[in-house]
Amino acid sequence: MDSKRFEIPFFILLIAFAVGLVAFIFFPYLDAIVLAIALAILFHPVYMLLQKHMPKGLSAFITVIFAMAIIIIPVIFFGFKIFQEAQALYTDFISGNTGPVIGFLHGKLNEFIPWLHIDLSQYAKQLLGIVVASLGPIFSRVSNLAITIFLALSAFYYLLMDAERLKKAVIGVIPLSATHTEKIIHKLDSMASSAIRGSLIVAIIQGVLVGIGFFIFGLQNPVLWGTIAIVVSLIPVIGTAIVIIPGMISMMLSGNVAGSIAFALWCFLLVGLVDVFLRPRLIERDVKIHPMLVLFSVLGGMVIFGATGFILGPLALSLLLALIQIYPELIKD
Repeated sequence: MDSKRFEIPFFILLIAFAVGLVAFIFFPYLDAIVLAIALAILFHPVYMLLQKHMPKGLSAFITVIFAMAIIIIPVIFFGFKIFQEAQALYTDFISGNTGPVIGFLHGKLNEFIPWLHIDLSQYAKQLLGIVVASLGPIFSRVSNLAITIFLALSAFYYLLMDAERLKKAVIGVIPLSATHTEKIIHKLDSMASSAIRGSLIVAIIQGVLVGIGFFIFGLQNPVLWGTIAIVVSLIPVIGTAIVIIPGMISMMLSGNVAGSIAFALWCFLLVGLVDVFLRPRLIERDVKIHPMLVLFSVLGGMVIFGATGFILGPLALSLLLALIQIYPELIKD
């Protein structure tokens, strides 16, 4: 019996088993791995800039500290604020204080379409209940969150340090030519950078500006509504208007018409400027991902993977689009 015939299939099966086993072992730390990859994509230009003037290790360390100051610490702080505001708003709804906008819309709907019997306050309660129920477990496990952040920052450091070595290892393992593998990696990097920097970072900045507007003009729960604005800003055409317009109506119904107009100008002008000036500079000219695809990847990723899906969804989409773009070149050769 020729045993060599079974060597390669058996070896492939063995590798598949080992990969599955390692993936199963690593899965509990998926949050940390995804966060590390996202940070590496976002801050790699900072690392490359620092590396021109100092050693690799020091450059990577300073980049990690910079990322902590810019993203990690504010996200933790505002995450707790979101939870507190969502809880407070949910309590208000339970006690019957639905706010002027919900009350106004509820009255108008029942006036024009009385046969539908729509109870907007009930839907709002359910939505806020889901938000509070989702955020609660995350912030109640502070020790787990601290471990995840520590592991993510450690992995982020080594991703910066060993990026080239990892790239060579991937090229050596993938059963494609070095040229095609290089192209796939380059395309994936471009797509992921565009999805994360060009779409998510712009969405975050727009959401922050909306939240600041809520705070300046005295509207309630600025952190919560700013966070909601981050997600809805990914929706083409409508975007942050979903949050801004109810804020305007709320101020108008409260009798502050001038404040309502000033709030609208603040939000729409600044959000518009971000779209016009910042988005094109963060997206490479030859790489454009439709915002609707990014939105579905974010929402679908969050449904499947939880908070990690905010990054993992766009990364998966980037990989698919990169492979689709490379495929025609692959079959030509």
